Amino acid sequence: MHPVLKFAELAYVKSQNILPLLRDYTNPHACIARMVKMGELIRLKNGFFVIGDKIEKNPVPYEQIANLLYGPSYLSFEWALSYYGMIPEGVYVVTSATAARSKSYTTPLGTFDYFALSHQRYAVGIDQQENSAGRFLISTPEKALADLIHMKSRNLESRDLLVDLVEGRRIDEDVLRKLNKKHLLEIAEKYYSKTVFNLVSAIGLL
Repeated sequence: MHPVLKFAELAYVKSQNILPLLRDYTNPHACIARMVKMGELIRLKNGFFVIGDKIEKNPVPYEQIANLLYGPSYLSFEWALSYYGMIPEGVYVVTSATAARSKSYTTPLGTFDYFALSHQRYAVGIDQQENSAGRFLISTPEKALADLIHMKSRNLESRDLLVDLVEGRRIDEDVLRKLNKKHLLEIAEKYYSKTVFNLVSAIGLL
């Protein structure tokens, strides 16, 4: 591993943090390119890298990377539902909501998808969580579900939406019953979406 990478505390790094440490090199950018070619750095996008040695020895910090790769953003949709144990299937695309334009990155670590929400819809239901790699922004369980059905289950009435959640997405009814209904209503009011209001009604049918 290149000496400038040995003292990095995090598994990910931006070129703006590496370049000052390479000021004694004739061509610092060429030095970074060599590190990428040798696998010491893994490029996720221009100027943003993961340190190869650190992800070989530790879990990949997908949550933190997702927050930093494109923003403003927070984890949501299927990734957040899986994180909270609300859906049984494994999720292989890291899904986030963003207040910017929708975007997708295909990287050596996997695919990171970002779905655009209006600022009003984006701003409600964001939580800060922490894992072994540090802190990250993620939707609350209620917001993850609202984001998902807004994007992928539009125009379903309450009973059909409930069938979609329980049978189609295999979310346990007990999990749905335990959702914070007051928070879900707050989200629905900010969303101003018939489908999200139908979600509130669907939970009330249980």
